Amino acid sequence: MKKPSTIIAILILLALVILYFLNPKGIYELSNKTAQYIPHQEIPAGSISLKAKDCGTCHIEIYKEWQTSLHSKAFIDPFFTAYLKKDKGDPTCSVCHTPLENQSPIILTSESGHFDDLKTTPNPKFDAELQKEGVTCAACHVKNGIILGPYRKKALDAPHPVAYDEKFLKKSLCKQCHEVPSKDFSLMNEGICSTGMESETGIWSAKGYVCQDCHMPAVTRPLMAGYPAREGRKHLWPGAYSTTQLQKVFTFKAVKSEHNLIISITNSGAGHKAPTGDTDRFIILDFFWIDQQGNKTPLESIEFKRQVVWQPIMFVLSDNRLSPGESTQLVMEHPNEAGTLYVNGTYHVMTERSLKRLRDKYELENEWETVRPFIEQQKLEVLSTQ
Repeated sequence: MKKPSTIIAILILLALVILYFLNPKGIYELSNKTAQYIPHQEIPAGSISLKAKDCGTCHIEIYKEWQTSLHSKAFIDPFFTAYLKKDKGDPTCSVCHTPLENQSPIILTSESGHFDDLKTTPNPKFDAELQKEGVTCAACHVKNGIILGPYRKKALDAPHPVAYDEKFLKKSLCKQCHEVPSKDFSLMNEGICSTGMESETGIWSAKGYVCQDCHMPAVTRPLMAGYPAREGRKHLWPGAYSTTQLQKVFTFKAVKSEHNLIISITNSGAGHKAPTGDTDRFIILDFFWIDQQGNKTPLESIEFKRQVVWQPIMFVLSDNRLSPGESTQLVMEHPNEAGTLYVNGTYHVMTERSLKRLRDKYELENEWETVRPFIEQQKLEVLSTQ
């Protein structure tokens, strides 16, 4: 007779197989819970086109900033290109990396009004050049022939129709892409990308901060050459690809208590968990001791990561990332030799195994660095409780 544990294992395996076949479309299909393309937009009167380069003829500094940002590379990013092949052209990805219907070679429709019976037809107004611009100016600023912005007063004689839109002062502007909700066959409370949900709790949310406060630094300058200066924001959106931005995330406190060394790690600088976004990402902090002779002794390491099971049903296997303001502790034996405590921090886009798979199976090439040091031998003062 089979042992109860064996029977339970067989039943679990059978249930997983049934779930897999009940979910033939896979977890990546666009559904009514996910973002959708912004409806086709016409060129506002007085504008040359919807392309960023034409916006840049007047908004020179903003255009130059956008060019250096990841928004401008959202479609041509080699990682995105490889992942899109892996996910078989999943439109859930495309609706955020190329948000305008003008940028899509297909139009998405469904008879039910939901996208569980998704149908695609060729888009006769598809603009291939605009598609390459990824998250372009028009994706946020153009609606129904009007250029929208955060200015309440019409202080400039603009060559095109303009209007104030309060969304530019709210998280909702960013959350429309940086929060991908949970889908069917998911046990996740949050979605695949849960940055928006993560930002709703913690110290910075309580103080009323929004995404733009950190990712679009304030600046006073003319909106266009020859016009008076006024308050605005830079269009850089620094994030995990910015060493400076990553260095703001963690603060440390080290205390010697009897024979132990206690290190507290706090997410004091990010308005969301760190890392956030793609579940492949993780951060490693390495603590080490250098004695007076210069000898280096590794102490402890910690990896912050969310691990998700994808098929046949989605659920979070583990998640030790810190919410805004949250802390964790490492306790270790204090070194006997006199010396100094240090920490290194590295941000990882993915594991070497995932990187190899994208190279071998999905033609990833010319990729950016997947391991990025952001804390290099930072000295930590050790306080004493005695």
